[in-house]
Amino acid sequence: MGAALRLLRDRGFTDLPRKGATRRFEGPLPYARGSVRIRLEIDDWDFVEYPRIVLLEAPEDTPALLPHINAIGGFCYLAAGLAILDRYHPDHALAQCLDKAAEELNRLATDPQYRQGEFQSEFGASWNIGQIPMPWPILLGSIESQGRQVQGWLVGDAGQRSLAIGGKAEEIEGLCRARGWPAPATSASTCWIVRSDAMPTLPKTGLPRHLGEMFSWIRSWDRHAYGEIQRVLGERAYLAEPNLIVLLHTPAGWFGFMLELDEVKRKYYRRKPTFMRQSLHRQADTLAIQRLAAEEISSDFVHSRNLTYPSLKNRKITVIGCGAIGGYLVQALAKLGAGTGSGELVVVDPDLLGAENLGRHLLGFESFQLPKAQALKQLLQHQFPSSRVTAHPRSAYPLADLKGDLVIDATGEEAFSEAINFQRLSLPEDIRPPLLHVWLLGNGQCIQSLWQDTAKFACFRCLRRNDGTRAPRFEVLREQDQVKILGCHAFTPYAVSAPMSAAALAVDSIIDWLKSGAPSPRFRTRYAENHTSRQVKSQDLQPLAGCPACQAQS
Repeated sequence: MGAALRLLRDRGFTDLPRKGATRRFEGPLPYARGSVRIRLEIDDWDFVEYPRIVLLEAPEDTPALLPHINAIGGFCYLAAGLAILDRYHPDHALAQCLDKAAEELNRLATDPQYRQGEFQSEFGASWNIGQIPMPWPILLGSIESQGRQVQGWLVGDAGQRSLAIGGKAEEIEGLCRARGWPAPATSASTCWIVRSDAMPTLPKTGLPRHLGEMFSWIRSWDRHAYGEIQRVLGERAYLAEPNLIVLLHTPAGWFGFMLELDEVKRKYYRRKPTFMRQSLHRQADTLAIQRLAAEEISSDFVHSRNLTYPSLKNRKITVIGCGAIGGYLVQALAKLGAGTGSGELVVVDPDLLGAENLGRHLLGFESFQLPKAQALKQLLQHQFPSSRVTAHPRSAYPLADLKGDLVIDATGEEAFSEAINFQRLSLPEDIRPPLLHVWLLGNGQCIQSLWQDTAKFACFRCLRRNDGTRAPRFEVLREQDQVKILGCHAFTPYAVSAPMSAAALAVDSIIDWLKSGAPSPRFRTRYAENHTSRQVKSQDLQPLAGCPACQAQS
């Protein structure tokens, strides 16, 4: 601590009165054009949280709005997790922070191109959280790509209602059901959508507070978008409601503004809206606007935001088996977009959820003694109300269920896998869907999957030798499974991590399929740490010579 205090004194900092447990210091932060006074605030001497820096004055000859600096001078000089500060040498940690802050301030103050790039790359932070007054948050649902005008709804509990905007009433209704809110109420608010292919540029006078500043800013970076807004103002429709709401979709994301319209003028100019537009321009510098921050809730955003490849939107996926593997798997598929758009996620299983399942299943006591398929549907539709999930609480009928874009056998039952393999091969080749099997070996020592798509590669029966012994083609386990008997039912105990790993293996195959259409390697094996199994290479497995399933039908 003594070394840290000496460092601060040497750099011209003085102690300020403590604020609770926070140590505070004031001093200069040098940069190329001189220095600015800052306040350094330290809550955490373990440096899990970086010391805070507050600029007490603006750097010389800089715009009113600087990226990384909020309205009260808070300076985001170091991204969370970017540096690990040394708690054992607090003087070094503080020097690192001050030097990084000085470096960042210098670039912001002296490099217009850097300022512009930082503003555009972190536009949402500046628009949504950094400046005063804060924007009003709205929820933004699905909007058609060419949609120009969308409806607003009031959602939420009484006294805490928010504005939701979207083109699909069922999506907003599903959100309310999932959250336990009352049904949405149609709002007297229509939103006008304006699209731009240009990144917003750094405004010269700070984020717009009046209509004139908003017009000037939008015109500076996209005259087409500005023209679209003027076209809206030349139409009669927007004058039917008390507020003008405009949302812009840009490469930086969604944002918008709201203007309260003069009640007398909007009624008076209903027949000649261009006169209202002229009036708005005359008074633009005095008409206060409210910035709007949009939080996207559409299924496209939710299921595609983290992907660098297509989602499962618009595809029909069938999962047979809703046990431990199937439960985790269907949730992952829903997160990948299964059941969205024109797609459907079908789950098939005849069993009820018993107490013996709870220790390793996605579902818990809320679904006790319910059909697994139906309970998973309820869970998924609560989590993702826009997803279309169909549950069949029955035994699988392979020929009926073997259709769509992908069928997944998550039963882990070899007899069934053999049957569905045969049924698939019995279909005409041009209508055979891809079939993905996934299963556990032993007591969870390893997991395997097999993707069947073309006759060029092995089918499920190819994993057993065709010499009368039906021995495994690949001997993996060195030890006998531990099997337990419960009544007349035998089961294999394994840790809860095993079905999670199996679901992950299947999902990884599906991701490779989405990326390139070729889910290679089609036969995959993964092992738990400390396993004693034999190693098997993941590969595109060739058919077994004389296989009674695929070779007999080839």
